[in-house]
Amino acid sequence: MPVIFFSCSGVNLSQRILIGKTDWLMCGGNAAQQNVSQMVLNPPFTLLWSYDCDAGIGNNAVVASDAVVFVNDFNGELQLIDISTGSKIGLLNFLGGDANTSPLLVDDRVILSYSGDNKYSLAKFNFLTRDNDWRIDLDYLQTSPILYDTNIYVGSLNGKEYRIGLKKGNILWSYDAKSQIHSTCAVDNGRVVFGADNGYIYCLNTLNGAEIWKYKTGDAVFSTPLIFNNTVFAGSYDSSYYAIDLDSGRVKWKMNMSTKIYSGSALYGNNVIFGGIDGNLYSLNTAYGEKSWVFPTNGVVTCTPLVAGNNVYFTSYDWFAYCLDAPTGKMKWNYQLEGKGRTTPVIWKDFLIIPNDKYVYCFKENHESSTGDGNK
Repeated sequence: MPVIFFSCSGVNLSQRILIGKTDWLMCGGNAAQQNVSQMVLNPPFTLLWSYDCDAGIGNNAVVASDAVVFVNDFNGELQLIDISTGSKIGLLNFLGGDANTSPLLVDDRVILSYSGDNKYSLAKFNFLTRDNDWRIDLDYLQTSPILYDTNIYVGSLNGKEYRIGLKKGNILWSYDAKSQIHSTCAVDNGRVVFGADNGYIYCLNTLNGAEIWKYKTGDAVFSTPLIFNNTVFAGSYDSSYYAIDLDSGRVKWKMNMSTKIYSGSALYGNNVIFGGIDGNLYSLNTAYGEKSWVFPTNGVVTCTPLVAGNNVYFTSYDWFAYCLDAPTGKMKWNYQLEGKGRTTPVIWKDFLIIPNDKYVYCFKENHESSTGDGNK
Protein backbone atom coordinates (compact mmCIF):
# COMPACT_ATOMS: atom_id res chain seq x y z
CA MET A 1 0.00 0.00 0.00
CA PRO A 2 1.36 3.48 -0.83
CA VAL A 3 1.91 5.84 2.08
CA ILE A 4 -0.28 8.94 1.75
CA PHE A 5 0.32 12.27 3.43
CA PHE A 6 -1.95 15.21 4.16
CA SER A 7 -1.06 18.57 2.67
CA CYS A 8 -2.79 21.89 2.10
CA SER A 9 -3.13 21.07 -1.59
CA GLY A 10 -4.55 17.61 -1.05
CA VAL A 11 -2.61 14.36 -0.71
CA ASN A 12 0.53 12.88 -2.14
CA LEU A 13 1.90 9.35 -2.29
CA SER A 14 5.35 8.22 -1.21
CA GLN A 15 5.30 5.60 -3.96
CA ARG A 16 3.21 4.71 -7.00
CA ILE A 17 -0.22 3.13 -6.79
CA LEU A 18 0.16 -0.50 -7.87
CA ILE A 19 -3.03 -1.26 -9.78
CA GLY A 20 -3.96 -4.95 -9.85
CA LYS A 21 -6.10 -6.92 -12.27
CA THR A 22 -8.81 -7.50 -9.66
CA ASP A 23 -8.97 -3.88 -8.40
CA TRP A 24 -12.26 -1.96 -8.65
CA LEU A 25 -11.22 1.11 -10.63
CA MET A 26 -14.44 2.64 -11.97
CA CYS A 27 -18.20 2.65 -11.63
CA GLY A 28 -19.54 -0.75 -12.67
CA GLY A 29 -16.13 -2.42 -12.53
CA ASN A 30 -15.76 -2.17 -16.32
CA ALA A 31 -16.91 0.10 -19.12
CA ALA A 32 -19.79 -2.24 -20.01
CA GLN A 33 -21.19 -1.68 -16.48
CA GLN A 34 -21.59 -5.38 -15.69
CA ASN A 35 -20.86 -5.04 -11.94
CA VAL A 36 -19.08 -8.38 -11.58
CA SER A 37 -16.20 -8.83 -9.15
CA GLN A 38 -13.37 -11.20 -10.02
CA MET A 39 -12.90 -11.89 -6.32
CA VAL A 40 -15.28 -14.28 -4.55
CA LEU A 41 -16.11 -13.99 -0.84
CA ASN A 42 -18.58 -16.20 0.99
CA PRO A 43 -20.62 -15.42 4.12
CA PRO A 44 -20.75 -15.30 7.05
CA PHE A 45 -18.69 -12.13 7.54
CA THR A 46 -17.07 -10.35 10.44
CA LEU A 47 -17.09 -6.57 10.64
CA LEU A 48 -13.49 -5.26 10.70
CA TRP A 49 -14.21 -1.55 10.92
CA SER A 50 -16.65 1.24 10.08
CA TYR A 51 -15.63 4.71 8.95
CA ASP A 52 -17.69 7.89 9.38
CA CYS A 53 -17.49 10.01 6.23
CA ASP A 54 -19.40 12.82 7.97
CA ALA A 55 -21.39 13.34 4.76
CA GLY A 56 -23.81 11.49 2.53
CA ILE A 57 -22.52 8.93 0.04
CA GLY A 58 -24.06 8.56 -3.43
CA ASN A 59 -25.21 5.50 -5.34
CA ASN A 60 -21.87 4.90 -7.03
CA ALA A 61 -19.15 6.45 -4.92
CA VAL A 62 -16.45 3.87 -4.13
CA VAL A 63 -13.40 2.37 -5.84
CA ALA A 64 -10.51 0.42 -4.33
CA SER A 65 -6.90 -0.26 -5.29
CA ASP A 66 -3.60 -1.04 -3.57
CA ALA A 67 -5.23 -1.41 -0.12
CA VAL A 68 -6.85 2.04 -0.35
CA VAL A 69 -10.61 2.74 -0.48
CA PHE A 70 -11.51 5.94 -2.37
CA VAL A 71 -14.91 7.46 -1.48
CA ASN A 72 -16.65 10.53 -2.91
CA ASP A 73 -19.22 12.27 -0.71
CA PHE A 74 -21.91 14.95 -0.83
CA ASN A 75 -19.58 17.48 0.81
CA GLY A 76 -17.54 17.51 -2.39
CA GLU A 77 -14.67 15.51 -0.90
CA LEU A 78 -12.68 12.48 -1.96
CA GLN A 79 -11.75 10.52 1.17
CA LEU A 80 -9.01 7.89 1.22
CA ILE A 81 -9.23 5.06 3.76
CA ASP A 82 -6.68 2.42 4.77
CA ILE A 83 -8.46 -0.83 3.95
CA SER A 84 -6.69 -2.80 6.68
CA THR A 85 -7.39 -0.40 9.58
CA GLY A 86 -10.25 1.87 8.50
CA SER A 87 -8.22 5.00 9.27
CA LYS A 88 -8.25 8.15 7.15
CA ILE A 89 -5.06 8.52 5.12
CA GLY A 90 -5.95 11.37 2.80
CA LEU A 91 -8.52 13.91 1.67
CA LEU A 92 -9.24 16.04 -1.37
CA ASN A 93 -11.81 18.77 -0.79
CA PHE A 94 -11.92 20.87 -3.97
CA LEU A 95 -14.89 19.07 -5.56
CA GLY A 96 -17.54 21.75 -5.28
CA GLY A 97 -20.67 20.96 -3.28
CA ASP A 98 -21.62 17.49 -4.51
CA ALA A 99 -19.61 14.48 -5.61
CA ASN A 100 -22.48 12.04 -6.13
CA THR A 101 -20.33 9.90 -8.43
CA SER A 102 -17.67 7.21 -8.49
CA PRO A 103 -13.98 8.15 -8.84
CA LEU A 104 -12.02 6.70 -11.76
CA LEU A 105 -8.48 5.46 -11.03
CA VAL A 106 -5.84 5.50 -13.76
CA ASP A 107 -2.29 4.75 -12.54
CA ASP A 108 -1.34 7.51 -10.08
CA ARG A 109 -4.24 9.73 -11.11
CA VAL A 110 -7.88 9.93 -10.17
CA ILE A 111 -10.56 11.44 -12.43
CA LEU A 112 -13.40 13.08 -10.52
CA SER A 113 -16.77 14.41 -11.67
CA TYR A 114 -18.82 16.70 -9.44
CA SER A 115 -21.45 19.44 -9.10
CA GLY A 116 -21.72 22.72 -7.27
CA ASP A 117 -18.56 24.36 -8.64
CA ASN A 118 -19.38 27.00 -11.24
CA LYS A 119 -15.82 26.94 -12.61
CA TYR A 120 -14.98 23.23 -12.90
CA SER A 121 -16.76 19.87 -12.87
CA LEU A 122 -14.26 17.29 -14.16
CA ALA A 123 -10.70 16.99 -12.87
CA LYS A 124 -7.69 14.72 -13.20
CA PHE A 125 -5.68 14.80 -9.97
CA ASN A 126 -2.09 13.57 -9.80
CA PHE A 127 -1.27 12.04 -6.40
CA LEU A 128 2.50 12.20 -6.96
CA THR A 129 2.65 15.91 -7.85
CA ARG A 130 -0.21 16.83 -5.46
CA ASP A 131 -1.86 18.88 -8.19
CA ASN A 132 -4.35 18.62 -11.02
CA ASP A 133 -3.11 17.56 -14.42
CA TRP A 134 -6.15 19.43 -15.71
CA ARG A 135 -9.61 20.72 -14.74
CA ILE A 136 -12.46 21.58 -17.11
CA ASP A 137 -16.04 22.85 -16.86
CA LEU A 138 -18.77 20.63 -18.31
CA ASP A 139 -21.52 22.18 -16.19
CA TYR A 140 -22.81 20.14 -13.24
CA LEU A 141 -22.01 16.43 -13.44
CA GLN A 142 -23.98 13.73 -11.63
CA THR A 143 -22.71 10.81 -13.71
CA SER A 144 -19.51 8.87 -13.10
CA PRO A 145 -16.59 9.12 -15.55
CA ILE A 146 -16.04 5.94 -17.59
CA LEU A 147 -12.74 5.02 -19.24
CA TYR A 148 -12.75 3.32 -22.64
CA ASP A 149 -9.86 3.22 -25.13
CA THR A 150 -7.87 5.92 -23.24
CA ASN A 151 -10.78 8.37 -23.33
CA ILE A 152 -13.32 9.45 -20.71
CA TYR A 153 -17.08 9.45 -21.25
CA VAL A 154 -19.40 11.44 -19.00
CA GLY A 155 -22.88 12.98 -19.17
CA SER A 156 -23.89 16.40 -17.85
CA LEU A 157 -26.97 18.11 -16.45
CA ASN A 158 -26.60 20.51 -19.39
CA GLY A 159 -27.92 17.64 -21.56
CA LYS A 160 -24.66 16.76 -23.26
CA GLU A 161 -22.69 13.53 -23.36
CA TYR A 162 -18.94 14.09 -23.73
CA ARG A 163 -15.85 12.26 -24.91
CA ILE A 164 -12.81 13.71 -23.15
CA GLY A 165 -9.14 13.07 -23.87
CA LEU A 166 -7.52 11.41 -20.87
CA LYS A 167 -4.12 13.06 -21.22
CA LYS A 168 -5.08 16.71 -21.80
CA GLY A 169 -8.73 16.93 -20.75
CA ASN A 170 -9.74 18.25 -24.17
CA ILE A 171 -13.30 17.84 -25.47
CA LEU A 172 -13.15 15.44 -28.44
CA TRP A 173 -16.89 15.59 -29.11
CA SER A 174 -20.20 16.32 -27.42
CA TYR A 175 -23.71 15.14 -28.20
CA ASP A 176 -26.74 17.18 -27.14
CA ALA A 177 -29.59 15.03 -25.81
CA LYS A 178 -31.47 18.24 -24.95
CA SER A 179 -32.36 16.84 -21.52
CA GLN A 180 -30.54 16.40 -18.23
CA ILE A 181 -28.41 13.27 -17.98
CA HIS A 182 -28.34 11.40 -14.66
CA SER A 183 -27.54 8.04 -16.26
CA THR A 184 -23.88 6.99 -16.17
CA CYS A 185 -23.02 5.55 -19.56
CA ALA A 186 -22.01 2.03 -20.55
CA VAL A 187 -19.41 1.63 -23.31
CA ASP A 188 -18.62 -1.44 -25.41
CA ASN A 189 -17.89 -2.44 -29.00
CA GLY A 190 -17.42 1.17 -30.12
CA ARG A 191 -20.77 2.26 -28.70
CA VAL A 192 -21.60 4.55 -25.77
CA VAL A 193 -25.10 4.08 -24.32
CA PHE A 194 -26.89 6.23 -21.72
CA GLY A 195 -30.34 7.35 -20.64
CA ALA A 196 -31.74 10.86 -20.21
CA ASP A 197 -34.49 12.53 -18.22
CA ASN A 198 -36.58 12.90 -21.41
CA GLY A 199 -37.09 9.12 -21.43
CA TYR A 200 -34.74 8.30 -24.29
CA ILE A 201 -31.97 5.72 -24.31
CA TYR A 202 -29.21 6.87 -26.68
CA CYS A 203 -26.52 4.94 -28.52
CA LEU A 204 -23.60 6.90 -30.03
CA ASN A 205 -20.47 6.09 -31.98
CA THR A 206 -17.51 6.40 -29.60
CA LEU A 207 -15.20 7.82 -32.28
CA ASN A 208 -17.25 10.80 -33.47
CA GLY A 209 -20.32 11.00 -31.21
CA ALA A 210 -22.70 10.35 -34.09
CA GLU A 211 -26.12 9.07 -33.07
CA ILE A 212 -26.59 5.43 -34.05
CA TRP A 213 -30.06 5.11 -32.55
CA LYS A 214 -32.30 6.37 -29.78
CA TYR A 215 -35.25 4.66 -28.16
CA LYS A 216 -38.08 6.41 -26.36
CA THR A 217 -39.30 4.87 -23.10
CA GLY A 218 -42.32 6.12 -21.18
CA ASP A 219 -40.47 8.11 -18.50
CA ALA A 220 -37.07 9.32 -17.34
CA VAL A 221 -34.11 6.93 -17.54
CA PHE A 222 -31.84 7.38 -14.51
CA SER A 223 -30.62 3.78 -14.59
CA THR A 224 -27.11 3.00 -15.83
CA PRO A 225 -27.34 0.61 -18.80
CA LEU A 226 -25.51 -2.71 -18.88
CA ILE A 227 -24.09 -4.14 -22.12
CA PHE A 228 -23.81 -7.90 -22.59
CA ASN A 229 -23.89 -10.14 -25.65
CA ASN A 230 -24.36 -7.12 -27.95
CA THR A 231 -27.50 -6.17 -26.02
CA VAL A 232 -28.31 -3.12 -23.88
CA PHE A 233 -30.17 -3.82 -20.63
CA ALA A 234 -31.73 -0.87 -18.78
CA GLY A 235 -34.65 0.06 -16.57
CA SER A 236 -36.85 3.15 -16.79
CA TYR A 237 -39.08 5.16 -14.49
CA ASP A 238 -41.94 3.95 -16.72
CA SER A 239 -41.74 0.71 -14.66
CA SER A 240 -40.39 -1.34 -17.58
CA TYR A 241 -37.09 -3.10 -18.10
CA TYR A 242 -35.68 -3.25 -21.64
CA ALA A 243 -33.37 -5.44 -23.70
CA ILE A 244 -32.30 -3.53 -26.84
CA ASP A 245 -30.07 -4.67 -29.69
CA LEU A 246 -26.83 -2.68 -29.48
CA ASP A 247 -26.42 -2.30 -33.24
CA SER A 248 -29.96 -1.56 -34.43
CA GLY A 249 -31.83 -0.18 -31.41
CA ARG A 250 -34.52 -2.84 -31.90
CA VAL A 251 -36.26 -3.91 -28.68
CA LYS A 252 -35.67 -7.62 -28.15
CA TRP A 253 -38.02 -7.73 -25.17
CA LYS A 254 -39.67 -5.45 -22.66
CA MET A 255 -40.79 -6.54 -19.20
CA ASN A 256 -43.36 -4.64 -17.12
CA MET A 257 -41.94 -4.70 -13.57
CA SER A 258 -44.79 -2.69 -11.96
CA THR A 259 -42.22 -0.48 -10.22
CA LYS A 260 -40.01 2.43 -11.15
CA ILE A 261 -36.38 1.44 -11.71
CA TYR A 262 -33.52 3.67 -10.63
CA SER A 263 -30.67 1.23 -10.08
CA GLY A 264 -28.24 -0.16 -12.61
CA SER A 265 -27.88 -3.90 -13.19
CA ALA A 266 -25.40 -6.67 -12.46
CA LEU A 267 -24.69 -9.66 -14.68
CA TYR A 268 -24.89 -13.23 -13.41
CA GLY A 269 -24.43 -15.80 -16.16
CA ASN A 270 -27.39 -15.29 -18.45
CA ASN A 271 -29.33 -13.20 -15.94
CA VAL A 272 -29.47 -9.49 -15.10
CA ILE A 273 -30.10 -8.49 -11.48
CA PHE A 274 -31.43 -5.07 -10.44
CA GLY A 275 -33.49 -3.32 -7.77
CA GLY A 276 -36.85 -1.57 -7.82
CA ILE A 277 -38.36 1.37 -5.98
CA ASP A 278 -40.83 -1.20 -4.58
CA GLY A 279 -38.01 -2.67 -2.47
CA ASN A 280 -37.55 -5.86 -4.47
CA LEU A 281 -34.41 -7.22 -6.08
CA TYR A 282 -35.14 -8.93 -9.40
CA SER A 283 -33.32 -11.46 -11.55
CA LEU A 284 -34.39 -11.74 -15.20
CA ASN A 285 -33.23 -14.12 -17.90
CA THR A 286 -31.37 -12.16 -20.58
CA ALA A 287 -32.87 -14.16 -23.47
CA TYR A 288 -36.59 -13.50 -22.89
CA GLY A 289 -36.91 -11.34 -19.76
CA GLU A 290 -38.52 -14.10 -17.69
CA LYS A 291 -38.24 -13.70 -13.91
CA SER A 292 -35.76 -16.11 -12.34
CA TRP A 293 -36.55 -14.91 -8.81
CA VAL A 294 -37.67 -11.93 -6.73
CA PHE A 295 -36.29 -11.03 -3.29
CA PRO A 296 -38.25 -8.54 -1.14
CA THR A 297 -36.80 -6.00 1.29
CA ASN A 298 -38.59 -3.45 3.47
CA GLY A 299 -37.12 -0.38 1.75
CA VAL A 300 -36.43 1.21 -1.61
CA VAL A 301 -33.57 -0.35 -3.59
CA THR A 302 -31.61 2.22 -5.62
CA CYS A 303 -28.12 0.75 -5.39
CA THR A 304 -26.71 -1.30 -8.23
CA PRO A 305 -26.02 -4.85 -7.00
CA LEU A 306 -22.62 -6.54 -7.14
CA VAL A 307 -22.14 -10.13 -8.32
CA ALA A 308 -19.20 -12.18 -7.02
CA GLY A 309 -19.19 -15.85 -7.91
CA ASN A 310 -22.60 -17.25 -6.94
CA ASN A 311 -23.28 -14.37 -4.56
CA VAL A 312 -25.04 -11.06 -5.14
CA TYR A 313 -24.55 -8.15 -2.72
CA PHE A 314 -26.73 -5.07 -2.37
CA THR A 315 -28.17 -2.60 0.14
CA SER A 316 -31.67 -1.26 0.80
CA TYR A 317 -33.30 1.75 2.40
CA ASP A 318 -34.46 -0.69 5.11
CA TRP A 319 -30.99 -0.24 6.70
CA PHE A 320 -29.76 -3.70 5.74
CA ALA A 321 -26.98 -5.03 3.54
CA TYR A 322 -27.71 -8.39 1.92
CA CYS A 323 -25.93 -11.33 0.35
CA LEU A 324 -28.16 -13.59 -1.76
CA ASP A 325 -27.56 -16.82 -3.60
CA ALA A 326 -27.44 -15.58 -7.20
CA PRO A 327 -28.99 -18.71 -8.80
CA THR A 328 -31.99 -18.89 -6.43
CA GLY A 329 -32.37 -15.48 -4.74
CA LYS A 330 -32.30 -17.04 -1.27
CA MET A 331 -30.70 -14.94 1.46
CA LYS A 332 -27.34 -16.14 2.75
CA TRP A 333 -26.49 -13.24 5.06
CA ASN A 334 -27.55 -9.76 6.07
CA TYR A 335 -26.23 -6.99 8.29
CA GLN A 336 -28.04 -4.05 9.85
CA LEU A 337 -26.43 -0.73 8.94
CA GLU A 338 -26.67 2.61 10.74
CA GLY A 339 -28.86 4.21 8.09
CA LYS A 340 -30.20 3.74 4.56
CA GLY A 341 -28.20 1.77 2.03
CA ARG A 342 -28.04 3.15 -1.51
CA THR A 343 -24.42 2.60 -2.61
CA THR A 344 -23.05 -0.31 -4.61
CA PRO A 345 -20.83 -2.65 -2.53
CA VAL A 346 -17.25 -3.27 -3.68
CA ILE A 347 -14.86 -6.19 -3.15
CA TRP A 348 -11.10 -5.72 -2.98
CA LYS A 349 -9.16 -8.98 -2.53
CA ASP A 350 -10.65 -10.52 0.64
CA PHE A 351 -12.36 -7.34 1.87
CA LEU A 352 -16.05 -6.58 1.35
CA ILE A 353 -16.73 -2.82 1.37
CA ILE A 354 -20.34 -1.74 1.99
CA PRO A 355 -21.21 1.98 2.26
CA ASN A 356 -24.51 3.37 3.52
CA ASP A 357 -25.82 6.92 4.13
CA LYS A 358 -22.57 8.22 5.64
CA TYR A 359 -20.59 5.21 6.89
CA VAL A 360 -18.26 2.81 5.10
CA TYR A 361 -18.17 -0.74 6.51
CA CYS A 362 -15.45 -3.30 5.88
CA PHE A 363 -16.04 -7.05 6.34
CA LYS A 364 -13.97 -10.21 6.06
CA GLU A 365 -15.02 -13.83 5.84
CA ASN A 366 -15.69 -15.59 9.14
CA HIS A 367 -15.00 -19.29 8.73
CA GLU A 368 -15.30 -20.10 12.44
CA SER A 369 -19.00 -19.44 12.91
CA SER A 370 -22.16 -19.12 10.85
CA THR A 371 -23.81 -16.85 13.40
CA GLY A 372 -22.87 -13.69 15.19
CA ASP A 373 -23.68 -10.02 15.68
CA GLY A 374 -25.32 -8.77 12.50
CA ASN A 375 -25.16 -12.15 10.73
CA LYS A 376 -28.44 -13.88 9.99
